[in-house]
Amino acid sequence: MENFTDEQLKGIEVLFRQFDADNSGKIDFMEFKMLARKMNIEMTDSQLKDSIMKAGKSEDAELGLNEFVDWLRNVEQDGADPFSMLKAKIKATGMRPLSNSQIEALQECFNTFDTDGSGSIDVHELGNVFSSFGQNLSPDEIAAMIQEVDADGSGEIEFEEFLLLMMSNFGSQETAGDEVQGTLRKYDKKKYGGCGKVKLKPTLT
Repeated sequence: MENFTDEQLKGIEVLFRQFDADNSGKIDFMEFKMLARKMNIEMTDSQLKDSIMKAGKSEDAELGLNEFVDWLRNVEQDGADPFSMLKAKIKATGMRPLSNSQIEALQECFNTFDTDGSGSIDVHELGNVFSSFGQNLSPDEIAAMIQEVDADGSGEIEFEEFLLLMMSNFGSQETAGDEVQGTLRKYDKKKYGGCGKVKLKPTLT
């Protein structure tokens, strides 16, 4: 799930227009910085300016919507916040973006359930996740759930899809992180390892 879906792009456009104060179709650096903070992208002002210059723009250049989306796609490759795109996807769907440490903890949790080390979770492995939460779903129900977030049609879900699925199924839009936290805390730490370490503290919305 490396790229944005059409729905996510629409959500990013809504966010972009919220920070385009003069309705010019472009945002200046201050507006750009505020939008990046809204998505909880963890970069300093200097890193943000450097990333714009690497994209072939001057540090005081204004960015249009397409340029901002391209920036989101490329900024991770420049050694900046490694979860920039993922955070944008979370925020675009109306949920509170997570911090890097929260995402890393959920990655460890994902790896715990990825018992074959394939980098993705299949119907059986996802069934174990939901069983741990006290929800016993049929294979057909789990397969349908996977289909909802399986952007590449593989029949399995990778980490990004897993994270979005967890947040959408175990919490309301803005409180998803807190509710996932409460669920993960019920894990038996000896059995589920990294899942017991997950702590999703509220972030700015």
